[in-house]
Amino acid sequence: MNCVCCLKRVDLGFGVMGRMLKLGFKPDLVALNILINGLCIEGKLSRAVQLVDFMEFRGYEPDAVTYGTIIKGIVRTGKTSLALGLLQKWKGRSCRLDVVTYNTVVEGLCKEGRLTEAFQLFSRMTDKGVQPNVVTYNSLIHAICSEGRWEDVEVLLQGMTQKDIIPNVLTFNIVIDALCKDGMLSEAESAFHAMIRRGIEPVVVTYSSLIAGYRLHNRMDDAENLFNSMVENGCLPDDITYNTMIDGYCKGKAMDKAVYMYHQMLEKGLIPTIVTYNTLIGGFCQIGNMQAAEEHLRKMQNVGHPPTIQTCSILLDGYCKHGHLDRAMTMFQQLEDRGIGPSIIIYTILIKGLCYARKVEDAKRLFRTMLRNGCQPDVVIFNTLMNGLCKEGHADEASKLLQEMGERGCSLNATSYNILIRAALQNNEELIALELLRKMRGSGFVVDASTAELLLDDRLDSNFLQLIQKLP
Repeated sequence: MNCVCCLKRVDLGFGVMGRMLKLGFKPDLVALNILINGLCIEGKLSRAVQLVDFMEFRGYEPDAVTYGTIIKGIVRTGKTSLALGLLQKWKGRSCRLDVVTYNTVVEGLCKEGRLTEAFQLFSRMTDKGVQPNVVTYNSLIHAICSEGRWEDVEVLLQGMTQKDIIPNVLTFNIVIDALCKDGMLSEAESAFHAMIRRGIEPVVVTYSSLIAGYRLHNRMDDAENLFNSMVENGCLPDDITYNTMIDGYCKGKAMDKAVYMYHQMLEKGLIPTIVTYNTLIGGFCQIGNMQAAEEHLRKMQNVGHPPTIQTCSILLDGYCKHGHLDRAMTMFQQLEDRGIGPSIIIYTILIKGLCYARKVEDAKRLFRTMLRNGCQPDVVIFNTLMNGLCKEGHADEASKLLQEMGERGCSLNATSYNILIRAALQNNEELIALELLRKMRGSGFVVDASTAELLLDDRLDSNFLQLIQKLP
């Protein structure tokens, strides 16, 4: 019965039950719990609940396993509210619900962001004499760490100590990872050392979280030292650890170290992922070594990873930024020939590249192609094209584009206003600049440094400067 139910064939499980009855065997609670578990595995939760009611009707008394199985099945499907309702329904039963059942619902509530209800249930279980364990606390700590509620984390950790519940490696992993992501690196280091003092061995997740924290703070020397310490302590880095190190080196333009890490991955038998190759390609694009970027693209394809839209975006950006616009347009054409619809990101990269190369007419044509292909432009791409037009002295066309922007339901942002105000000032159209400034202030935006520099130019008309000062 257990075998077929785990294989999602609960119908066969009931068949075995029928065979048992025909042979004169009376099924016990274990057999019925197996069927309930099979129903839950197949998502037939209402039938599982009906079976519990039938059990009680026939004189069977459900145990903690019965209730826990159904609660776990319900929470797994995201129906945590239903699980809460059943806890309320079953609270008067002779069988006391155990900590595992409560933990399941607490974890479900935490994952749904319903922390108030999770803490209420936490209090209710202790009131009923069900003592929380480290799993209970880990669920709550993970949830409040995600919200950056560090004072509450401290309260929970103190509560664990008072109840003689010892934090485990998962507890520390949760806290260290959240601290690193929240930019609290020194606190994460303190938690790491506290973990070691307690005799808890860090695992690969612990090291990887702290290494990621060092990467975010551009402390790659510390990341490298921790990586070496990790290896010396017999903890083998995984692909996430290596990818983190490679990403840090690429961001710091230390491509020799990034490539060394890549080769280390291969030597250790780890398979580089698309993330690994995209990171390396991006690193080489950043320093303008497009030949090395293309070489890693070929390696990526040779191991069976076709380039993704992200890969293409990285390469296109590299081509555009380092004067290889022809290769960028060739790659764009290859994408279209393969039937891959370019994304708004790719169009933005190319239009920006064309504008930077002062090929505004080509940028305009590409913009119209994008519209014909049904790709809806956003404020970034409008700003990119408007800026290119203004720099080429086509402020009138930029104004028309602004009108089209409104017609397409795309709102201006601070960058939009700054581009147009600078163009108006450079064309001595002070009244237009004044009107744009008024609208900009009304929208809650402020001028950037480049615009402010033009507004402070002593060659501007004094009356215009006085009108600016009177703006609300």
